[in-house]
Amino acid sequence: MPPSQPGKEITYSISELAHEFDITPRTIRYYEDEGLITPTREGQTRIYSHKDKIRLKLTLRGKRLGFSLAEIR
Repeated sequence: MPPSQPGKEITYSISELAHEFDITPRTIRYYEDEGLITPTREGQTRIYSHKDKIRLKLTLRGKRLGFSLAEIR
């Protein structure tokens, strides 16, 4: 997703990340509740940064390798 303005950080919605990583939005919300990712909010909408995307990717990789969420954290 290209930035809408030059110099503006690229952000993602929960549905974009869920689709990209082939997981449910509920899974992403669970990882947020566990403190693994920390999106900003605009009202009820979660806004995920590039940093959140990378942390989600590393979390999923850790789970695939058999690590617990406590170990990943």
